[in-house]
Amino acid sequence: MRSALLSSAIALLAFASPAAAQYATTAGTLELYPTFQSVGVRLTYGGDSNLNGAAHLEWRQSGASTWNVGVNMARINNSRWAGSVLWLAPGATYDVRAVVSDPDGGATATGTVTTRVEPSTLATGRTWWVATNGNDANSGSSSAPLATLSAAANNAQPGDEIRVKPGIYYQTLDTPKAGTASAPIHLVADGAGVRLDGSDPAFLKRTDWRSDGSGIYSVPYSATTMYVGADSLQRLYHQASLSALQSNANGVSQGWAVESGRLYVKLEDGSSPNNHTMHVARYNQGVYVDMSYWRIDGFDVRCFGLNANGGGIVTMNANGVTVTHNTLYANGGRAYILLRAGTSNALIANNTSWDARIDTWPWAAVKAHDEENNGVSNRGARGNVIRQNTVDGLFNGVDVTGGDTDENVGADCDLHDNVLKHLGDDAIETDVTSAINLRVFKNTVDRVFSGFSIAPNYQGPEYVLYNTITNTTRGGFKLSISSSGQTWIAHNTLTGDVSGSPAVHPSGPWSNMHFYNNILVGNGSAAVSDDAGESASGNTFDGDLVFSNYSALFRWKGTNYSTLTALRTGTGFETNGRSGDPKFVSAASGDFRLLTGSPAIDGGMRLPGINDSFSGTAPDIGAFEFNSGPDMVAPAAINDLR
Repeated sequence: MRSALLSSAIALLAFASPAAAQYATTAGTLELYPTFQSVGVRLTYGGDSNLNGAAHLEWRQSGASTWNVGVNMARINNSRWAGSVLWLAPGATYDVRAVVSDPDGGATATGTVTTRVEPSTLATGRTWWVATNGNDANSGSSSAPLATLSAAANNAQPGDEIRVKPGIYYQTLDTPKAGTASAPIHLVADGAGVRLDGSDPAFLKRTDWRSDGSGIYSVPYSATTMYVGADSLQRLYHQASLSALQSNANGVSQGWAVESGRLYVKLEDGSSPNNHTMHVARYNQGVYVDMSYWRIDGFDVRCFGLNANGGGIVTMNANGVTVTHNTLYANGGRAYILLRAGTSNALIANNTSWDARIDTWPWAAVKAHDEENNGVSNRGARGNVIRQNTVDGLFNGVDVTGGDTDENVGADCDLHDNVLKHLGDDAIETDVTSAINLRVFKNTVDRVFSGFSIAPNYQGPEYVLYNTITNTTRGGFKLSISSSGQTWIAHNTLTGDVSGSPAVHPSGPWSNMHFYNNILVGNGSAAVSDDAGESASGNTFDGDLVFSNYSALFRWKGTNYSTLTALRTGTGFETNGRSGDPKFVSAASGDFRLLTGSPAIDGGMRLPGINDSFSGTAPDIGAFEFNSGPDMVAPAAINDLR
């Protein structure tokens, strides 16, 4: 009998063993992808066929004895976990481990990574000078400068600097060779007033514009362009035909059109272009960077763009490019700064992109039209950092898009500390992208149509953290097109003085968006306005401060809830949430810090890896801590389990 029982037990173990192997998690490859302040993590795994595992990150600076608890990871395609380590120092080395907790058997994987160092601004080679009175037969010295950027670029070697003296350069540059990681090629403006201008000089001061009646004038034209303007600031709207120009189509009573071999223009005051400086773009890009390790710094870039792939500064299949301190205005093309396919580990920082007309035209006139452009568009690969830029007066601010067939488009990227204002549509778009470890934080958005569009995010995790979005026309967050990627939307402040504008205003189906510790204010609308057929599954709201001057505080699946208690009963949301006036220091003057007595103070939930640094007994709700002093509650930490 005992032998029979033993045999039966052995048989049961043998039968159960394959199933146990399927259910237990085994760790595979741990991939760590750094930027300056963040590390994107991906972990392949085996087993866990019943999908009951969960994973989180832990990290420490190398040499430290204590591990910090990081974010919960998200399960993504092809048996992988993904997540990000945030708020790191540049040029520092960290240990990172992914910990999978699984009732059937967990796993860990550990690696070491160094964050990126700030790119050098010092040339290590010789300097090639360019000036408007130069000559390409010269030596390229300061006293004998070259005349063209292309001549200097052809001569430059890794580590060299091309220094351009003040003046207007009616030129374009296609980078002919690459620098190296330790010796980039520097293209630098030698002070203020260095302009790269894509205008065709033949049109600048023409006096043969023919009057065709009703304030319309024309000259012969056989080329292609996407930008026509008068003087410095008057961008003209591209009308579809002469008839459209004559009839002020799309609600725009000025513009340009090409028809029957002639360029027709109509200025805003109906005056003759013979008395104006006319800008007609003849080059597609100001600087086209298709070689790695170039630095472009300090230029005014205007009047470029012939087609959708044009713009002021465009990159393509280039690694480690730095674009800083440039001012771009009055350009055609998809974006003033456009990162095309294959652009990786670029730094786009401290640039200003602006336009004086686009945001004044009707939304419908610009949408799906030539003028639907961006300040910065990231359609490149992994590791691009877009920070501390200003976009003012365009249609869109900054976007990450174009990843419908490639999950690495826009992955492991940081968009932070940008100022985006006076925009005709979306300030930030993360549309049509897998958004794996895409991080959007500490941006300031004001006076735009819509603050943030996620339509769609396919995988995630995407982190939308500590942004301030104010005074939008349509609403703060626009969610749509069956977006289903895991997205953490935390510690943002959304409020405004535009009546009828909610903080969250979907326009189609959306899933797996997690709102935590945000200030959500509706003006003449519910703070969250979700209609039937919009929210699908996996969406959560908790720890938010919700406020509205409207009869409905929160609208969900077409049902209005007037109190937080009713919302909790009806949806289960905001168990830890609060309701009340946030009490900003001065919303009218744009100061959205918290006053003493604000219900946001110490009202937030702990989110390991996101809000580890705070004052008081708990994190404050919204984008700003009431006090900026030292932490009173240390970041969560655990002992080394190895």
